[in-house]
Amino acid sequence: MYGTSCGLAGGSMKTIVLSLFLGLTAAPAIAGETGCVYDLKGEVMTMKAGQAAWAAAKKGLPVAEGDRLKTGPRAWCEILFKDGSFIKMEEESETAAEALRSTAEERLFSFSFLKGKALWMAAKIKSRATSFSVRTPSAVCAVRGTDFSIIVSTSGGTTVGLFEGKVAVSGAAQEKELLAGEEASAGAGGVAVQARLSRLMKAEERRYARLKGRVEALRKRLAQRDTFIDEYIGRQEKALSDLENRRKEKLGKR
Repeated sequence: MYGTSCGLAGGSMKTIVLSLFLGLTAAPAIAGETGCVYDLKGEVMTMKAGQAAWAAAKKGLPVAEGDRLKTGPRAWCEILFKDGSFIKMEEESETAAEALRSTAEERLFSFSFLKGKALWMAAKIKSRATSFSVRTPSAVCAVRGTDFSIIVSTSGGTTVGLFEGKVAVSGAAQEKELLAGEEASAGAGGVAVQARLSRLMKAEERRYARLKGRVEALRKRLAQRDTFIDEYIGRQEKALSDLENRRKEKLGKR
């Protein structure tokens, strides 16, 4: 069934919701880190939960509830989660992880996508109830199908391109269904759906097609080893530590 979200107050944040409410079965709780920065290029900054300052993000940085990430000009950032969900943020984008909860009974992932462009690939979970949501400044969507792109303009307008499944897009007291291969634009004037992807979203679809095989390979590795994310974080932390130790050794020889 489709998920629901908040009302449509003028100027308030709205929600893009992916809901795959499936039967509950007993499943082990997910241990270790929920997700991490898997790869990045250029200036990528993070503000950890409870902090007030931005700091440089590195490969292997754990991503936890309350954390924020943003990319600078010509930068990008990939985020991989233990359940197989994957996000690729393009340049000058910003998102916040509002909720990252995974138990034996359910998965609850909630994000605010404040600006920019990102590809979202939410993993399908068959053994637990699951809700995966993304808030933007101007749209409310309930999604069946997990691979899509969101673009938030500088004025706060939202464009959603759907590559698989269905999505109900709501805005300004309107609700329209979006099918795979279609595109929706949401703003103060409501929601408009076009039957074909725009040239911009066609480019996003090609980017998605190039990434899909790689993400599927990562999901297979995650399925084979529950510790994949934690091991990756550990390797990256060790590499940074070794680099810092070599730097100190060189300074000591001067």
